[in-house]
Amino acid sequence: MASIMIGVAGCAQLGASVPAPSNLRITDFATGSGNTDAVDIQEAEETITSPFSHDGSSFSSGTYSANVNIGALNSAYSGNAVLATLEFGGFLSTSAAGGMPAGTTYLWDVSVGSNTSLTAGSTSITGTASTSQDSLGFSGADDGVGEKAVLTFGGSKAGLIFPSPNDVWEIDVSCTATSAGGSATASVNIEYTFVL
Repeated sequence: MASIMIGVAGCAQLGASVPAPSNLRITDFATGSGNTDAVDIQEAEETITSPFSHDGSSFSSGTYSANVNIGALNSAYSGNAVLATLEFGGFLSTSAAGGMPAGTTYLWDVSVGSNTSLTAGSTSITGTASTSQDSLGFSGADDGVGEKAVLTFGGSKAGLIFPSPNDVWEIDVSCTATSAGGSATASVNIEYTFVL
């Protein structure tokens, strides 16, 4: 009887279910310290000093809201580019006991937020979503979370037409973790308001 009980217990242990990911947060660091519920933001054209770029330090509860001066856009992009292409660097962490479940996969996503409202130009998403938990790097050939947010200005390189005061460009960055037990998603929100 004892040997049968041991066998049953062993089968139960082998059949233990894998939990779903939980307690997820996007950070701009993998080890050490940095900003939580935040991503780093960089213009993909690294020679441009973009007013959109940010080191993640001003996110609050997963949201970064910033005023972008239209004159600064003119200085940064006129004669250099007809669009702004933003890359995002992030790491998906968990505070759950035991960490991420075994076999967890990852999928990042960048989307245009519903609050976006522009009188000039258009927005789009380009690139291929990263499937890496650590998608922080975006210098050189690295492109962070893979997908990029694009703001195409009106006009042409010889004379760009920028968004108007109070126009808004909203971007959502998220990562979904999936294990045999289920899926969970963490996200951050970025909102640029254009000002004089």
